[in-house]
Parts: sequence; structure tokens; C-alpha cells
Amino acid sequence: MALSRILSIFLLIAVGYCARKAKLLDENGIRTVSNLVLTIALPCTIISSFDRSIPFSAARDLIKVAIYAIAIHVISIAISEVLFSRMERTKKKILIYAAVFSNCGFMGFPLAESIFGHSGLMYVSIYVMIFNIFTWSYGLALLSRGEKSDQRTKKIRIRDMLFNPGIIAVAIGFVLWILPFSMPQTITYALALIANCTTPLSMIVVGATLASLGVKGLFSGMEVWIGSLMRLLVLPTIFIILMKILRQDNFPVKVANLLVAMPAAAQTVIFAERHDADVLLASKIVFISTVLSAVTIPIVAQLL
Repeated sequence: MALSRILSIFLLIAVGYCARKAKLLDENGIRTVSNLVLTIALPCTIISSFDRSIPFSAARDLIKVAIYAIAIHVISIAISEVLFSRMERTKKKILIYAAVFSNCGFMGFPLAESIFGHSGLMYVSIYVMIFNIFTWSYGLALLSRGEKSDQRTKKIRIRDMLFNPGIIAVAIGFVLWILPFSMPQTITYALALIANCTTPLSMIVVGATLASLGVKGLFSGMEVWIGSLMRLLVLPTIFIILMKILRQDNFPVKVANLLVAMPAAAQTVIFAERHDADVLLASKIVFISTVLSAVTIPIVAQLL
């Protein structure tokens, strides 16, 4: 069942790819749909995921997910910084960024729901919250190396790190979860309807983004394969082995194992353009790691 659902997710990616190639979606359309998902649909999914039917005892598991997410990012940063230390500066930035930051939002939510059901979404929300903190702190610091940044720029980074839609949605969802009363059914139903748009829209955006990359010599360059394999195989394997050694085999670990196995974050290309990094390399890694994940993610799912 899980495998068929995973394949359905990748079919949605194919729909987005075809829509872009057929010119049903242009760059502005992709950007608009992406913003719709990030600012409305995904936050509604996060808020809805804090289901009151989930007992308060799950709070301990939510803390575990946060700890695992922090550990994953710290370990990924340490390994990547050492492994890519001698790379040329613009390539080094992209290789580290692609290795550390997975597509745990756009792909993580739909895939986690397909494998773990609705209850898994709350755990993904906590993981993505930690991901966002690392993205807007270490991620931007990494890509900004060699650039001059004034006080105003630093304040904007702190604001984006603390007050992005994902983190705000987690805060709202958690407050609603612990309150002694439920929201009116009209509101919860509306939230659920919007949340149901997240999976198809986010996967269509991923597919359309891949189609719009227009990468020449897609499979050329050793760095592309190194970056993709680091993201899909090396780091997930290290985390899985580490959890086995520590004898951690609980539900939060399974969620974290899935999310660490996601392909490179689609935002890698956007941030590469903003910070004068290797955009071509970023595009190749995002494309190839996403395509290869159609093989690697089902394998990881079977191991959970």
C-alpha cells in the first residue's frame, strides 16, 4: 500500500513536469503556486496535523523528533564541511547546501502522510520547523560567505528565521492542540479542505520546477553525482546506522529516517541565484537527486 502511494506521489510530479513542458505553467505560474503552497496550504496542513485525537503523551515524541532533526543537520553540516573543504568556493557552497538541506517540506509532508497516515504530519511539522531555523541561519550564512552584509540584512535573516509561515503555523497548531476546547467544525473543515491541496500542488510545483531547469549536459560532472549520492544515500545511511547503534527504533526515528532521505531542497537553485553560487550545479543536483529518489525513497520506506 505504501509503495503504491509513493508511486502516486511521483505521478503527480510527472503531471507538473508535463504541465510545464506543455506551457500550461510558466515561471510566474510556478512562483505563484509555490507561494500559495508555502504561505497558505502548507501552514493549514501543519495546523491541521495537530489533531486533538493525538494524546498529549505524544509531546515527548515531538521533542524526540526535534532532537533527531537537530542531530541530523549538525552531523550533515560537520561531514559536508570536511568532505567538500577543498572544493572551489562556489561549488563548495552548493554541495554543502544540497547535502544538508533536503526537500522535507514539499515532498516530506505528502510522502509522510502516504506512509504514516495523518498522525505523521505533526511530527513532520516539528522536523520542518528545525529545518527552517537551520535554513535561515546556517544556510544563509553558508551561501553568504565572502559577501558583505550590513546590520539590516542580519535583522531580516533573524526575522525570516523566527517568523516564517511554517514556524508560525507550528506555534498556532501547538496552542490549539493543548487548549481544553476544540475549534468550531466549520473552521476545522475549511482548514482540512485547504490542507488537502498541499500534496497535489506541491508535487506539481516540484515537477514543473524540474521541467523549467533546462539543464544542459544534465548527467555530466562528478560533483553532481557526489552531491546527489551524499543527499540520497550517504547521509541517510549514516543516520540509520547511528540510530541502530543507539537502539533507537521508535516512530519519531522512522519519520526522521524518511525525511533525511528526501532529495535536495528545490530552494537550492533559488538561493544559488541570489548568492552568486554555481546555479548550474545546483540545478543538476536538484534534478538528478529528485529523479533518483523515485528509486531510493521506496527502498527507505520498506526499511522503516
